[in-house]
Amino acid sequence: MKRIILAVSSILISQILPLLGNPQLILHKQNVVIMIANAAIWLTQPPVSGSETVQNKSRDKFSVLLILCFSLGSIIIAVIDWAYLNLTLTSGYLSIIGLILIIFGILLRFWSIQVLGKFFTATVQIKEDHVLIIKGPYSIVRHPSYLGAWLTITGATVYFGSYIAFIVAVMGMGISYYIRINLEEKALIEMFGEQYKNYQQRVKGIIPFIW
Repeated sequence: MKRIILAVSSILISQILPLLGNPQLILHKQNVVIMIANAAIWLTQPPVSGSETVQNKSRDKFSVLLILCFSLGSIIIAVIDWAYLNLTLTSGYLSIIGLILIIFGILLRFWSIQVLGKFFTATVQIKEDHVLIIKGPYSIVRHPSYLGAWLTITGATVYFGSYIAFIVAVMGMGISYYIRINLEEKALIEMFGEQYKNYQQRVKGIIPFIW
């Protein structure tokens, strides 16, 4: 139920409220496609709660809220740009590229969450029986779920054809994930020591072969 509430809330905030001034676009096919992607992200991950965020603030430093703000903000900007500002780059090729990024991002994130299992959490936290997972997508990058979310959000901005939202998504979420990864890896090094440091040397953080 929490997942459904979060999915509906995300769609309401980022895709319905911004279109109240142009309501005929709410059920436009472009907006509906992103609604489906929006829901898919929330419904395929464990729900985040306010109590969890506060409880783990010493490790997480509210980085989950930063990521959430830039994620929602990127979609809101893309929707406003598309619906009102006429600054979008309308192109069938962009729509196809954006859709590919969205689908690949959702599948990668879902795969990553399934492989990590009970150790996947919305906030930075280490469980007592924590095990270092380095198989599947974690053999390609250390944080594939973040890459999946990043691809999905940036793909949505490309799908809407909004270069302004694309820049916000790439830079804003890039900064957010940089902060989050540093916090998370500090906790993982405390837990796993040299084992995790060796893993860091072998596998890139979020972008294969680059970063």
